[in-house]
Amino acid sequence: MSYEINYHVHHNHTPERPVTVQATPEQVQTLIDDGYLVLERLFQGEALERLRSAILEVAEQEGHVARSGREWGGVFLRHLMEKHEAFLELFRLEPCLSIARATLGPQVQVLPMTGRIAWPDAQGQATPWHIHQRVVPSPRPAFFSLPHVIDALIYLDDLDAASGQVCVVPGSHRWEDREFPGGPHDDIDGQVALSIPAGSVVMIHGNLWHRGLPTTPSGTIRRLLILPYTPTWIQLPEFGDRPKDGLMRPLFESPDQETRELLGIAEGIY
Repeated sequence: MSYEINYHVHHNHTPERPVTVQATPEQVQTLIDDGYLVLERLFQGEALERLRSAILEVAEQEGHVARSGREWGGVFLRHLMEKHEAFLELFRLEPCLSIARATLGPQVQVLPMTGRIAWPDAQGQATPWHIHQRVVPSPRPAFFSLPHVIDALIYLDDLDAASGQVCVVPGSHRWEDREFPGGPHDDIDGQVALSIPAGSVVMIHGNLWHRGLPTTPSGTIRRLLILPYTPTWIQLPEFGDRPKDGLMRPLFESPDQETRELLGIAEGIY
């Protein structure tokens, strides 16, 4: 279940950039066409339990408690790779990294990982319809470049009607000039509510229309990791402060080209 892409980067110091895509061409095409791809049970057993424990450990260390609100409830945790070894181990996560390279090109960076925790016994744990790159203007400037980001949404708990599914609108990542119809939590024609087992990953284009449905008292805690991939030359987001003594600091001193590229150090690009 893999295939090769023999990229050649013109005028680069290292032009030959072959990529082994650890997925099928059909899976990658699904992500391109629909804006999302489900990878079921990528994490199981001890690997899944390690991530579950790690996100709760970071939340406890930072003193987070359940936060209610009609929009953006729950708790958000930033720069997780800096804060726990379990998350740093996902720096070269496959097949997600190679799928990102198959859709974005060989020069890809890993943006800071975010986590979110929603509780079944708290109100306002849903998220409204949203996209992740809110920068596209109308009218379109002649040299404007559409933003392309691939986010790996790693769900550490079962998603079902009780715990709150993730809702997506297939193909909406191509709708650069449309506004959300109705209210922020209203149903949209063509939406798909995903029920997936714990440890699954939903890879989405960052501008896919999506939302998180509310938790219910009969559900379970809902823990999510968001691992974004962009071209190496994209500016880093400003969510939270990168820890000065974080676990990734030694990586920035590495001479390895791939490591530096994954950190967003754009050597050989300009």
